[in-house]
Amino acid sequence: MRPPRTPRRRDAASPQTAGAFNPGDPVEVLPDEPGLRGAHFAAVVVGPSTKPRGYTVEYDALLESEGSDRKLREALPARSLRPRPPPASGEAPAAHAVVDALHDDAWWLGVALGGADGAGKVKVCFPETREVMEFDAADIRPHLEWAGGEWRSPDSMVEIPKTMPYTKGMQIEVSKLEDDSVVAWLPAVVAKIIWKNNLLVEYTVSKSDGIALSEEIVDVKHVRPCSPQASAIRFCMNDEVEAFQGGGWWLGVITDVHPELKYTFKPAHLGVEVQLSQKLLRLRYDWVDGQWIQESQNALKPKFTQGVKVEVCSDDEGFRGAWFEATVLKSAGSKFLVEYATLKADDETKPLTEAVEARHIRPSPPHIPVVDGFKLLDEVDAFCNDGWWVGVVSKVISNQKYMVYFRPWKEEMEFEHGQLRFHSDWMGGRWMRASPALEM
Repeated sequence: MRPPRTPRRRDAASPQTAGAFNPGDPVEVLPDEPGLRGAHFAAVVVGPSTKPRGYTVEYDALLESEGSDRKLREALPARSLRPRPPPASGEAPAAHAVVDALHDDAWWLGVALGGADGAGKVKVCFPETREVMEFDAADIRPHLEWAGGEWRSPDSMVEIPKTMPYTKGMQIEVSKLEDDSVVAWLPAVVAKIIWKNNLLVEYTVSKSDGIALSEEIVDVKHVRPCSPQASAIRFCMNDEVEAFQGGGWWLGVITDVHPELKYTFKPAHLGVEVQLSQKLLRLRYDWVDGQWIQESQNALKPKFTQGVKVEVCSDDEGFRGAWFEATVLKSAGSKFLVEYATLKADDETKPLTEAVEARHIRPSPPHIPVVDGFKLLDEVDAFCNDGWWVGVVSKVISNQKYMVYFRPWKEEMEFEHGQLRFHSDWMGGRWMRASPALEM
């Protein structure tokens, strides 16, 4: 909240109200610039100006430059000026009253957190920046709006925008900031709508003895509805997610997949990885222009460039449902020339190369560790006849041998542990694991 120290030109034209201000009239300047919105600078009208069409003013406290003793003069459009409000009554503000606080040569719009304490100090919060500062009671005044040629208090004005998406009692999420970056979203409830775009929110933090509430007044730009959560979703390597820890949803990424629906989560703004269960994770969505946008699904779309390891499927009879390991040799439009790892050319001496369409190619699946062995009804891929074929574990012979049932042919075959992997599907640009219990 720093005022300008050098003149700033505003070239936007604005119709001038004839006779609105005369030379010598005391006024307040309301800048419409980032970092200065909500500020009111005391000034005196010097005279009319033509570029921009409005007035030239001389500020009470701002100087032309650092070290100068000459007051700053500036030409401003008429819309940037208003008369000075009447003197304050001196009464202490009520809790959540809209006030102006004198700081750095300007009156700044804020919300009082209560009346003066025993030392005559008043705490004021600034919802847009989320700062809380303490002021002498003499440096606080009730906020007034100059509307229709008269002074009006916020209580007498209906200033809640029609587009306000939040109502009292609504469950929401409030951003937690570190160095102006969002690192987490904290569950909260709207306790009160304060003039214009400000909300009193009560944070809800579950504790063993109930719900503990703490509150804050924030601008709506720091708030969003509760994020959507998909049920029974399995996460995969590199998924951008949010993890519930310490009373909030923290942004991060999945770095490892474990059995029993557990995952290693790395926070985006911390270096400590933790292992969490599925119920404490959700895919990351961003609230953009009133809509939920899933910014990333398993990072970016894969680029099948030369040398990339992939898997290829076929629509040919007898090969449907199988995936064959290959390496991309080159790409041409929507087709790729690949060299298979296990399939041989007709002479049986060289690897088979083939041009395949983009719909028949996918990245190599992520490695999912199998710590305690596969279990009955796990959906798996079994390596057989040079490819990976999807099936279901129908019998656990030992922790190294399994019977796998292939539904298309209604056949069972025996496999070693190293010939199996958990089955995953490449869908919508991300890897999805199937349910562990499947019908035979």
